[in-house]
Amino acid sequence: MTPEQEIEIIVAKLRKYGNLVAGERKRVASLGGAYMASSLEAAAPRGKKVHKRYSTAKVAKRMRAPKGSGRVVATYYPGNLGMSLQVLPFNRANTKVFVGAKLARRATGSFGQGKRTDGYYLNMVENGTAKSGSRPFYRATVERSKDRVYKLMEREWRRISQKFENENKIV
Repeated sequence: MTPEQEIEIIVAKLRKYGNLVAGERKRVASLGGAYMASSLEAAAPRGKKVHKRYSTAKVAKRMRAPKGSGRVVATYYPGNLGMSLQVLPFNRANTKVFVGAKLARRATGSFGQGKRTDGYYLNMVENGTAKSGSRPFYRATVERSKDRVYKLMEREWRRISQKFENENKIV
């Protein structure tokens, strides 16, 4: 076999490996994202009581109706925020995943019991509001878990590379 033919064979195998890597990027990133989401779910603060969101008409320009008056639009059970933290399905993100609070399509009904969740208030819990203090957990958990996530993803890449190497002897 001539050196040119050997080079062509090696280049073909490297292209095949490149295609394999391109196909596995999203899956490996999802592995890390799933681990991060489970860490965030465990770290999320859990309330002790049921909260309700109301649809209230404004009394004047900037004044809302008194608390508790109006129609109940949504009911949030303890644990809703933690359950809403997951890998978010963005179609255009081909090579990466995002972990955050899943928002409900229709923000009415009951959340936190069963499969329906709505974590629209993640930012309010993390950073606080004018009436409640912050209970930061998101950034701290990401910082704490990122080394483990990197190691998990690196181990998977090594496994994929080893399997490819065993099947396609490059040299």
